[in-house]
Amino acid sequence: MNSKSIALITGFGGINSAGRSSSHLSYKNLIFKSLDEKEQLEVLQDLAVLQGKIEPLGKTWETISGDNINLKSYLFENSKAIRNDTMVRKLDGDIYDKEGIILEQIKASAAGQLPSGFDPASLYPARQHPKALQMTVFGMGDALGQLGINWKTVMDKISPDEVAVFSGAAIGQLDSYGFGGLMQSRMKGSRASSKNLALGLVEMSADFINAYILGSVGRTGHSVGACATFLYNLQMGKEAIESGSAKVAVVGGAEAPITPEIVDGFFAMSALSDDKRMIELQAQNNEDISKGPIQNKACRPFGNNVGMVLGESAQFIILMEDSLALDLGAQIYGTVSSVSSHSDGFKSSISGPGIGNYITVAKCVSEGEKILGSKKIKNNSFVHAHGTGTPANRTTESHILNEVAETFGIKSWAVTGIKSYLGHSMAPASGDQLVTALGTWNKGVIPGIHSTDAIAEDVFDDNLDILLEDKLSEDDFYSAVLLNAKGFGGNNASAMILSPLESENLLKQKYSKNKIANYHSKLKDVQVKARQHNKRCLKGDYNIIYKFNENVLQGETDVSIDKSKINLKSFKNPINLKRK
Repeated sequence: MNSKSIALITGFGGINSAGRSSSHLSYKNLIFKSLDEKEQLEVLQDLAVLQGKIEPLGKTWETISGDNINLKSYLFENSKAIRNDTMVRKLDGDIYDKEGIILEQIKASAAGQLPSGFDPASLYPARQHPKALQMTVFGMGDALGQLGINWKTVMDKISPDEVAVFSGAAIGQLDSYGFGGLMQSRMKGSRASSKNLALGLVEMSADFINAYILGSVGRTGHSVGACATFLYNLQMGKEAIESGSAKVAVVGGAEAPITPEIVDGFFAMSALSDDKRMIELQAQNNEDISKGPIQNKACRPFGNNVGMVLGESAQFIILMEDSLALDLGAQIYGTVSSVSSHSDGFKSSISGPGIGNYITVAKCVSEGEKILGSKKIKNNSFVHAHGTGTPANRTTESHILNEVAETFGIKSWAVTGIKSYLGHSMAPASGDQLVTALGTWNKGVIPGIHSTDAIAEDVFDDNLDILLEDKLSEDDFYSAVLLNAKGFGGNNASAMILSPLESENLLKQKYSKNKIANYHSKLKDVQVKARQHNKRCLKGDYNIIYKFNENVLQGETDVSIDKSKINLKSFKNPINLKRK
């Protein structure tokens, strides 16, 4: 019997340009046309409430202007308008570009903005928090709601130091409440706030989760790896679970990079899909140019393309050690079976691609083959590619995936790229991939790359099935997904995530039938609570947790130490100083 701990995904949540992550809603927005009517209505309701277009009034509904509506009729009649206010679309200058730098000087009008009208700062006392930290508060609360288990119940089962939190940004908080305000204040004739420097730090997302949401005293940190940052944090979370240093690990990322300075930086590197390049591409493809750039097709992974677009996102997953998950009856959404990160060696330029990603993809596929067998890797795995929409990415990443597929005998590896919908959210980009992959195991649908009409001639795809339309299968058809990320500086990472069914198969090999049966009995209540969380959110009652200046522990009065343990006030269990 294998005694090694298994890192199980037991909760997830967040927010990106497609909507709220829990209950697979942001994923369902991507595959909207593949949903039945009931689920389409749920997606539309969730978005319309997020956007502030409608609100409940007792058992009825009304618009924000106070007009009574028939909910179902309103949602279907306004379906296009509701969804047009999500995902990659025309930049809202009033919010993101008040001085006209992006739209008038850089002329880059496409971005993956949060749903129009959604303001996380309005949901709690934000106190001049940078936007990514506002999104952290919303997203982590969403993940805890989806967990379906009261956090105190979790903590009563473990020691206070057996929780780990790894979350943050890749670039940092560069809006006016973070480093942006710090750098700009003197030039604009004002003074920096005392909060600008502290709240601008890249690891502040983890710090907020510890200090204001979980009250955690466990391990904390953040591993920055450019666009691969989420997977770097996932690797730390997995290793903490498997080593036994943590029984629970929160892994996440939050970034709000749609600022003039960051847009200008990517524009200077010729990596951005700006208006001029977009219109030139549209003309080459015989597409309409009379109305200017087609913003929702600005990012075209693996097709004829011109660059990437920025997006904003906050994504969080809750990993749990397998015996604890069974004891609590936690819902199992997948298993983190392997995460690999490698650099490129010597490079010709810091932004140029290299060989590190060949290593990460090959290692993860090899590990997946050891666990699942060759047949399932060949026939029942799929890929969430990094897929930035740049000419360099389409050739380099397709070559990596194609070579590894050939090596492992994969003849037609299903590949998608969701930055076509969401834009590139930097640190949490692979978090976007992961929550979308969890949705595929819920609905059996891989979202196709909607913005790409044809695969570019220089793409290597002899062994790949690059999906340009939704791919429908049975819910349990796919055993594993490969998540891939390539970052500037040679920061490459890949992860192999196993399906819920394969996760349970691992548990059945490790535990008795009676243990598994007891787990399923407890699971029912957890599933009910997760559904209740979704029902509340559908009416705008979000699980916002922000405990500022609450239950603050003081060293002089709330801590007692002896040679064997540390006792902390408000924690049921002590920290064991003699635990190996």
